[in-house]
Amino acid sequence: MLVAILSDVHDNITNLLTALAIAERQGCRHLLLAGDIATLSTLRTLREEWEYGIDLVFGNNEWERDAHLKLAEQFHHCNHHGDCADFMLEERRIYMTHYPHIAEQALLRGGYDAVFYGHTHYAEQRIGKNFLIANPGEIAGVRGEPGFAIYNTADNSLRFCKI
Repeated sequence: MLVAILSDVHDNITNLLTALAIAERQGCRHLLLAGDIATLSTLRTLREEWEYGIDLVFGNNEWERDAHLKLAEQFHHCNHHGDCADFMLEERRIYMTHYPHIAEQALLRGGYDAVFYGHTHYAEQRIGKNFLIANPGEIAGVRGEPGFAIYNTADNSLRFCKI
């Protein structure tokens, strides 16, 4: 399965909608969001525009956390994991957080096929013998060119896409 990995939206709806359209055209059928979606209206837009499954975590810019969790519960196939996510997706064990240092700790614990994080706004990845750790970059476009990543669960690979 192809999975779109996004982070650091910061309420940039235009870039979010562009990323979702590209992801769908590329064949993505699931979405992971590694934090900093920001406001409830952006979460509503995300859910209205993406018909497939969503797993997401908090970043450091979601101020109404309880409201985010309640809103996510209302949407079919939307799993809000709180601060960190540890779940299976197409037989891959995935860990997701907003923060790089927490992602590194998860990687050191081991047992994950892929670890995803955000926060820095810069796309990067490291690949080891049995793991992938990556930041998809930023949707917002405040520190650099906006973009996201596409993760392939079949071969545990990742590629970056610019918006």
